Amino acid sequence: MVAVLDGYHAFHAVRADLLRRLGRGGESRVAYDRAIGLAGNPAERAYLTRRRDQLAS
Repeated sequence: MVAVLDGYHAFHAVRADLLRRLGRGGESRVAYDRAIGLAGNPAERAYLTRRRDQLAS
């Protein structure tokens, strides 16, 4: 199932948010990066980039 969703930016965005809520910032950042790379429009990329950048370093 994951292989089917791998090319869908929303899958990675949701995964990133769930990982963030679990306190797994490094994994969340990777998932946000994947979502940003797959997002089709600038507004989605900007939103995801802001969310990623809000993660504690």
